[in-house]
Amino acid sequence: MNGYRFVSDWMLETSAEELWKLIEKPEQADWWRGCSICKLKSGSSGDGIGDEYRTVIRTRMLYKLSFTAQIVEKRRPHLIVLRANGHLEGSGRLEFEQVGACTRIRYTWEVRTKKRWMNMWAPFFRPAFVWNHNRVMADCVEGLTSRLGIRLVQSGAAEA
Repeated sequence: MNGYRFVSDWMLETSAEELWKLIEKPEQADWWRGCSICKLKSGSSGDGIGDEYRTVIRTRMLYKLSFTAQIVEKRRPHLIVLRANGHLEGSGRLEFEQVGACTRIRYTWEVRTKKRWMNMWAPFFRPAFVWNHNRVMADCVEGLTSRLGIRLVQSGAAEA
């Protein structure tokens, strides 16, 4: 019951390359409300694979989640795959697809919660946790559009 699979889908009026420039340096994500990311170490290859980041998210429900994200795959400007360990354990897959003058972003986040209280209360609060995740991701896309001065054309989120 402590496992979640979220898919967030956005269409933004910009190029994949412009989005990539902003997202490829997550430690500079001051545009993402409630989220702080600190680079812990660089991978040995120099291409970003193996880089590790400490991520702390202050949620709208007034709890914090902290985890280490390690980049396990990276293909400019189309794909970043990460592995998460900490309060959340699992994987994330961020995909960019150029569609005319827009870029479709799909983020798939498959995680298990490791906080004892969250696991204990999940049967009752799962809908609230899902809402909270969707709000955190909405803050992300709102920050992206504001920082780049672009328009959100389409948005969608689902828990599968």
